[in-house]
Amino acid sequence: MFSNSSVALETLPHLEDVQFSPLDDNATREHLLSTFVFLLPFSIGVCLLLWLLSDVPKDIALLVTVITVIVNVSVFFFIVAAVKKTGIALREHDFLLRKGVFWQKTIIVPFNRVQHIETHRNPFERKLTLASLKLFTAGGMGADLEINGLNVERASKIRQFILKKEQGASDE
Repeated sequence: MFSNSSVALETLPHLEDVQFSPLDDNATREHLLSTFVFLLPFSIGVCLLLWLLSDVPKDIALLVTVITVIVNVSVFFFIVAAVKKTGIALREHDFLLRKGVFWQKTIIVPFNRVQHIETHRNPFERKLTLASLKLFTAGGMGADLEINGLNVERASKIRQFILKKEQGASDE
């Protein structure tokens, strides 16, 4: 017989009680390298071009250079803060990712919804022994959850843990 009983809000688990683990120590370095390998040469090129062009007033070139430096420094501090605020947690039935500096977001993916898991490593991640983990769920068009900055061993253990949980759920 169909039943749809009310659930008391007081009985629900509190998200604040979840203990989130930080990303690997090298995650900040990897995020900075991945960002600045493209941002710095572009910034330097724009500034040099403005200084070398004779048609551009030096006041404008100086203003653009100062703004570019401010943007680059702001991006640096934002990345450091973002990596610090990112945390992951594994529970009995789901995986949680908390991220965000200004607007914080918590993504929860139940294991029984996971279709497959990918790990990948860009050149900086390989150099720093890091990996990224992507979880794909039923009905999703792309990765529903992506975690960058995990130690290779940790990413592998998480992947195996989720696969065992997924396998156990499909056996039931």
